Amino acid sequence: MTGSVLPLAGWTVSLDLWGTLITHGDRKAADAWRIAEFGRALHAYSHHPEPEQLSEIVGRTRAEAAHQQRTAGAQPGVEAQVGAVLDELGIDRDAPDLLKLLLAVHTHAVLRACPQPIPGAREALDAIKAAGGRLVLTSNTLATPPDVHRLLLSDLGLLDRFDDLLFSGDLGVAKPRPEVFATVAERAVMPPGRVVHVGDDLLTDVDGALGAGCRAIHYNPRREASRPHVPDFTDLAELPDLLVSSCRAAAAELISRSASHD
Repeated sequence: MTGSVLPLAGWTVSLDLWGTLITHGDRKAADAWRIAEFGRALHAYSHHPEPEQLSEIVGRTRAEAAHQQRTAGAQPGVEAQVGAVLDELGIDRDAPDLLKLLLAVHTHAVLRACPQPIPGAREALDAIKAAGGRLVLTSNTLATPPDVHRLLLSDLGLLDRFDDLLFSGDLGVAKPRPEVFATVAERAVMPPGRVVHVGDDLLTDVDGALGAGCRAIHYNPRREASRPHVPDFTDLAELPDLLVSSCRAAAAELISRSASHD
């Protein structure tokens, strides 16, 4: 990475968060805490659902919201998610103090999972930045809103490494919708072809980026079948060099196409 022009200058590198830069942590611990605290709050307001019933309703509601997001790029609001749980329990969702309390539990439960940076994440981000790349975090949010994500990123020492942060909870649409990736390009003042999105999910990250005219790199630690002609890697230590080689190849292809049309 030497020379007067940095190898990633003029490129925006967009990165997924969950499963790409940070772990999901102990999801069972987060789910158990959410159900226990939901039960305490409901009990305080004289509602006494069975823990098994509450767990089933909350789990199903979250799974349905995640499915809508993943397949259609919908962005279910956290109020709607908690309201759906109350509806199923036959509890008035218009009780403002109860709803506020349940929202606090629902939106902060992920912190109980204690997610951590994936090994090599900080070093990879620093190397990409040193190579001249514009770093953007492009993350879907579901139960955990953007402000809690920012708090988590700050605690993990990742927040200040990014030039921009895009959360589906702020945008109102989610990956794989092309509007998400178009926003990355627009805010970088770059054409989509100069945006490379990196993520672990073939549908939301790889297909979503390609469908918006961006480039994609697949983080593939499980070594699953990837998309044809999409570079993949298994260790974040590989990412900076892979980005440089991929962007150089892409630039050379564009020059070749331009010359052939002259």
